[in-house]
Amino acid sequence: MTAALARVPLARLVRTRRGWLPIVGWAALALVVAFVARTRGGGSGADHVMRGPFGALVVPLLAYGIVSGVLGGSGLRHSVRGVVTLGAEPRRAALASVLVAVGVSALACGALAAVVCALAHGPHDPPLARDLPTSLWIGALGGAAYGAFFSAGSAIGKGYFRGVFLAFDWLVGAGAGVGALLTPRGHVLSLLGGPHVAELSQRASSIALAALLVVYASLAVMLTKRA
Repeated sequence: MTAALARVPLARLVRTRRGWLPIVGWAALALVVAFVARTRGGGSGADHVMRGPFGALVVPLLAYGIVSGVLGGSGLRHSVRGVVTLGAEPRRAALASVLVAVGVSALACGALAAVVCALAHGPHDPPLARDLPTSLWIGALGGAAYGAFFSAGSAIGKGYFRGVFLAFDWLVGAGAGVGALLTPRGHVLSLLGGPHVAELSQRASSIALAALLVVYASLAVMLTKRA
């Protein structure tokens, strides 16, 4: 049943410009930045790009665009109203949409992280055979956490809180306070070689990202009581 319900949000993402254009746009930007870093020959281009433009800008905005595309630019409740009218249970329909948003965000961010790492890799970066899979899983985990994070924001009201969540992540997420523990930004940057969040180790930040993924995905589904 959930797999059948997932076809609607997936179709929105694939068949509409609102769905695929952000993916193409942010992927193109990441590739251009990686190419520039490679041509400048700084020696550690992958490290610079991954914990700079890619982790801080591309991952959150790519996931944001994917969630917006999956939900048709509206809130989570409004996006499932059509299938609920046909008899689907609201929370099951919401779960299908959230799973699509999380899954596509993980795939897109993980694959793009691997490509960017390979393209920007310099002689002073860690060996590519080790750096490539590390970048892939960090991108995938970060993308999945952001997918759940923005889905939870989309479940509040008419979906405008998706933008509020983005602003909160941008303004507070990279700091050292308690707020940084509640958003994916600081943990993603920490795993990519940036400063630690509230003195947490990188392993703790990876666990925190997985926890945020579960918590925000569950919150999004719980908030969709009636569509």
